[in-house]
Amino acid sequence: MIQSPFLFLRPFADRIAVSIFIKEDDIRSDAAAAKTLGMKDAAGLNQAHGKRTVVVRGPSFDGLRMTARSQDLNRSQEADGMLTDAPDLLLCTRWADCQNFVMFAPTQNVCGVLHVGWRGLIAGAIPEFFTVLKGEWGIAPGETLVAAGPSICKQCAEFSDPARELPNISTEFINGKFADLQGAATAQFLELGVSPEHFERHPDCTRCNPQTYWTYRGGDRDMVKTGHSNMLVGGLKRS
Repeated sequence: MIQSPFLFLRPFADRIAVSIFIKEDDIRSDAAAAKTLGMKDAAGLNQAHGKRTVVVRGPSFDGLRMTARSQDLNRSQEADGMLTDAPDLLLCTRWADCQNFVMFAPTQNVCGVLHVGWRGLIAGAIPEFFTVLKGEWGIAPGETLVAAGPSICKQCAEFSDPARELPNISTEFINGKFADLQGAATAQFLELGVSPEHFERHPDCTRCNPQTYWTYRGGDRDMVKTGHSNMLVGGLKRS
């Protein structure tokens, strides 16, 4: 586990817990992740590689509680982003090459996590996340801190035909059959108003570091299909 992986979130360690679970942890349950970090409850999603973000204030989805006994059988809420102002609730996002983000609005004490695969990137997952944040709490992107976990780098993100598969990604992020998905996502955050000083990206590429991270494109496809994944988690601590 990589604890407190982002430098600019460390001053808020008394208010928000952020960690990255990696290959050696092999965390299969959101509830187990919450227990490891001393959080009361956990919330996870059926990640759909789309753009939907939901507001959560408890571990219940569709009337089902997420507990250590039920594991994650109730991850029936189909979305890729979560936002909350509830303490003691760990938000869990899973990935194995896709981009993953944690957001914290320190003034309003709101946090969120977001999973963005290449399909989510072109679908508008990032702007939709901030639309929901603004609609629920009136928080603008410029009031947030955003951190990106490890994901596939521009030397590893190969496509058959990027111009066709990534139709709304600027050509500045395309180099032959390779796409700079990280650069394209960063540009979206900054265009929306997130300050460059309030954006931090973990330097690791999942495919370049298969000994550390689960990587779909780097040899773990079958294991990922059976439920193994990295996790970026974030949750507000109870004061």
